[in-house]
Amino acid sequence: VAGLISHGADAQDHNIPKMIWFGFESLVAKNPKRALGLVKKSEIPLVAQFTARRAVDADAMEIVVTVVGEKSRNQVNLLLGLGDGLEGRTDLSPPNNWEAIYRRLSIGEQTAEPALAIAQQFGDIEAVNRYLAVLKDNKADPEDRRSAIKGLADQQHPELQSELPGLWEVPELRIEAIRALAAFDNRALGMTLLEQYLEFNTQEKLEVVQTMATRPTYGNLLTAGLKDGSIPKRDIPAYVARQLRRVVGNGFVETWGPIDELSIDREAEYTRYSALITQNALVIANLVNGKAVFQKTCGACHQMYGEGGTLGPDLTGSNRENLDYILSNILDPNGDIQDDYRMVIITTRDGRTYVGNVSSENDRQVTLKVVGQDQVVINTSNIQSRETAPKSMMPEGLLQTLTEDEVIDLIAFLRTKEQGAQNN
Repeated sequence: VAGLISHGADAQDHNIPKMIWFGFESLVAKNPKRALGLVKKSEIPLVAQFTARRAVDADAMEIVVTVVGEKSRNQVNLLLGLGDGLEGRTDLSPPNNWEAIYRRLSIGEQTAEPALAIAQQFGDIEAVNRYLAVLKDNKADPEDRRSAIKGLADQQHPELQSELPGLWEVPELRIEAIRALAAFDNRALGMTLLEQYLEFNTQEKLEVVQTMATRPTYGNLLTAGLKDGSIPKRDIPAYVARQLRRVVGNGFVETWGPIDELSIDREAEYTRYSALITQNALVIANLVNGKAVFQKTCGACHQMYGEGGTLGPDLTGSNRENLDYILSNILDPNGDIQDDYRMVIITTRDGRTYVGNVSSENDRQVTLKVVGQDQVVINTSNIQSRETAPKSMMPEGLLQTLTEDEVIDLIAFLRTKEQGAQNN
């Protein structure tokens, strides 16, 4: 490893740094001090960052902090790895050497910001107060304010709740502030957010719907909105409907109707859509609208031409010109499910429900890829229940939520051969 990580030319290679790490990872836990000393001068930053993260997981926190406090080529990368190791962990206290080292890191041009994030994860009062100050400063950089929202939400800091209604009024902060609501169980705040729902754009509305599906309190409010018509049914994607059934229970099904049973007669559906999607219909299809339908219906999980989510397979290189291939995968998503795409439902002890695919896990953490959002790191000790469903994350009945014109436009877009075709 010492020899391999001295080749800086390999740092940007797509595979070599990961292969080095694959061989090195198990050794870090056996001798964290030696491993960290080895990577301080590494010419491959990824290995240094991963080593610090793995050493945290191996209960070598004090050793990691000591090495992070030393000036080295990879000081920032080691610091970032320390932060990665802390993500999702609520069971840790700062080691005895953190306070003195943090004081040094907090005045460094490159180390100050990641060190502040780590201090905040440790529950440092000064760090929390700095986040609050940035959050309330209307002249602060929006990116810094978004980081403050996320940091305070991760720690479920109670003072953030009173700030959220004002933050929902600020366009550049709105999405992060909407997501932050899920950290709290606050019915009044949920009602306030839904009152503003119609003022939001399409992406912001989707964020509201996804956030409301995380807790029974919010899920019931959203269900009531569906029932009285203030929330259009077409604004609820099928994957969110399945989560709401889990969070709300029968009350949601009574309002929404059957969910998994939407597409029982697949043969009839296949015949119907095959007759609808003719070559003549595809020639005159609206590709711009098709792209918009894709972004709303499929884009939360799938990428095409570099745009979209990463929960499901990238569709750019798939057999999209074949209509039979497209229809069979849409109409029968549970026909052949790879383990990576099975639906996992996790409920935490504070009442939040997550639905997604497991990206990685160890004895202490589970990293979940969640539809339409950043991946979530969940502390294993905070998990109340976990279930792997015998179904794909992709729900049945997707086309039944669309008009015939929307179906034709979507299929036409899916069959395009190059990026930008929808603009021609």
